[in-house]
Amino acid sequence: MMLVTRAPFVSWLSVASGKTYYELLRIRPDATQDAIKEAFHRFALACHPDRYVEEPADIREVAAEVFKRGVEAYRVLSRTTVRARYDRGMSRGKLRLDEHAASERPPAPVGKPLEDVAKTLGAKKFALLADRLLSVGKLDEARVQLITALQHEPDNAELSERLVILYEALALEPG
Repeated sequence: MMLVTRAPFVSWLSVASGKTYYELLRIRPDATQDAIKEAFHRFALACHPDRYVEEPADIREVAAEVFKRGVEAYRVLSRTTVRARYDRGMSRGKLRLDEHAASERPPAPVGKPLEDVAKTLGAKKFALLADRLLSVGKLDEARVQLITALQHEPDNAELSERLVILYEALALEPG
């Protein structure tokens, strides 16, 4: 069990309220899509709530809020048209996208089912389960299956991207 206190997360949240999405992910405003993705990956490794599952509930809750703020930044900056709208708002002093835009669900993945994205038999088995769970709205259970599929195919970029989309959807779920 890690020795974690609530104070660093609360402090980070209070500082984050005065930062742009670029500052939150520690990137420049002219960052490429690859740089944004890499920055979010670093952020997620440090702040993902799964790292704190054995901590007390108050720490888990604040860690989840920190992660949601990073997901919000990634969602905005990783989509070209939304990023342009954010940049326009930022030039007028707005550090966050308006609440309506920030609360929209990410679009459903377009294209083939996860089972078809997976290439190996082992990964296909878990991808199929993830597809089924997604179809009935069990996002967290689908996440576990998708992670397991990725363990069979760690270099499958499309499966990885689908996992990012799933994390975005989970971060937007109420309470």
